[in-house]
Amino acid sequence: MAMLPGPNTVVVSWLSATRSRHHGLLAVGGVVLASLIWVAFALWGVGAVLFEAGWLYRLLRLLGAAYLVYIGFRMIRAGLQPKSVEASVAPPRGAYQNPFAVGLMTTLSNPKSAVFWTSAFLVAVPPHAPAWVYAAILAIIAAQSSLWYGGVAMFFSTGFARQQYLRLARRLDMLAGGIMVALGLKLADEVRRELVVRTAS
Repeated sequence: MAMLPGPNTVVVSWLSATRSRHHGLLAVGGVVLASLIWVAFALWGVGAVLFEAGWLYRLLRLLGAAYLVYIGFRMIRAGLQPKSVEASVAPPRGAYQNPFAVGLMTTLSNPKSAVFWTSAFLVAVPPHAPAWVYAAILAIIAAQSSLWYGGVAMFFSTGFARQQYLRLARRLDMLAGGIMVALGLKLADEVRRELVVRTAS
């Protein structure tokens, strides 16, 4: 699931290619921590509560959609600016002063993770499992998330990847931003359709 392209991959790869390996790895730390938060919530039943409390789940998804659109527009705006090697390694400003927070918020803004993990653990984890099972699950998720997203950050921060990025910088920024905006709008549209169905019934 982590290897499927999504907001986390876009943010980590974009920061690694446009800023530095350090910024990419900080974003990975935020993604991993947020993933563990959602997993912990799912293990202790919070994900199921969110799913059952429909209005709260919809509100969280709308907030997440707004954040994804915001990040996407920031990327698109970056794509409209001229690129140079100096600009690609310049210290980030605004929302990118803290790449750890960007990775954290990007993952937390996707409450679908809570529902996914809740569904998976309802099937895979036996009732009243001992504490070490929960600890092992958290450790495994932390390890696999760190390895995958860390690998993404390492690759996109290499000289080769950064050179290729600079060749197509503006197009790639626009593409990455467009993907983030599209994901946000898709999430918001899902909430809208749910509300329409609920109103009609």
